[in-house]
Amino acid sequence: MFLYALPVSATSNTINWVVVDFAPYYILSDQFIGTGRDESIISLLEQELPSYTFNRVIFPSSRALLEVSNPNKTYCMLSLYQSDHRRQHITFSEESSTLGLSPSVAIHKNLIDKLELDQQIPQSFNSLLNNKKLTLGISMSRSYGLEIDKVINNSADASIIIRPGRDTLSSLTYMLNKQRIDILLGYPSEHFYMAKKMGFDTELTQLQLQEASDFSLGYIGCTNTDQGKEHIALLNKALMKVKQTNAYNDILLRWLPEHLKPILAHHLHKSASRK
Repeated sequence: MFLYALPVSATSNTINWVVVDFAPYYILSDQFIGTGRDESIISLLEQELPSYTFNRVIFPSSRALLEVSNPNKTYCMLSLYQSDHRRQHITFSEESSTLGLSPSVAIHKNLIDKLELDQQIPQSFNSLLNNKKLTLGISMSRSYGLEIDKVINNSADASIIIRPGRDTLSSLTYMLNKQRIDILLGYPSEHFYMAKKMGFDTELTQLQLQEASDFSLGYIGCTNTDQGKEHIALLNKALMKVKQTNAYNDILLRWLPEHLKPILAHHLHKSASRK
């Protein structure tokens, strides 16, 4: 863990990475420590760039983007979504750094059997919420994409439990396993990690949603400084090499349930074939 405590350096051959305590992207404690998706990809980049020092600096999630956007220092962060606003302060890699499945709902296997749903087929989120009248659990102040958010905002009569706070996914997963809620909205890797950590992975599974896009892309973002632009150019080249390795694919698939792995694996294979 001493790597995370190094002071921020201004030398040109040091790349300062923003790290957040957000599993399964960064796992800083528990029995799965060090196996987070994003931190593992950073380690692959580090192996590809042996003449550079990678300095990991932990920040609260609420400060992560502020630090990467601050022109007084130069930080980089993996798996950022691009937007016009962010491009004003952050320079992004051309290559995507991560590819993930879009939002899904976690659900108890008993309920899947009762409703006779096929977990291999994407389900209508609107139907689950408004026709089947399932009770939904969500985290407060989190967006899940335009279409998913639209369903939630237009479902005034639906039963929706909203939880604030930092460990909402943990408490909602507990409620799901106890069948106090019917479905839990989130991302597949987060659902799978939390169920595995809490020992509920044999009771819970996931359904993809028709209203969600197929995939979500993340990019490396560095502070929009001269040094940040140099780092992005370097990291972009390294990414092109890293993404051709089996190790990269294994990392992206690591925190997915078995029935969803082939979907992402197929797309990774197609992406590699086009290069």
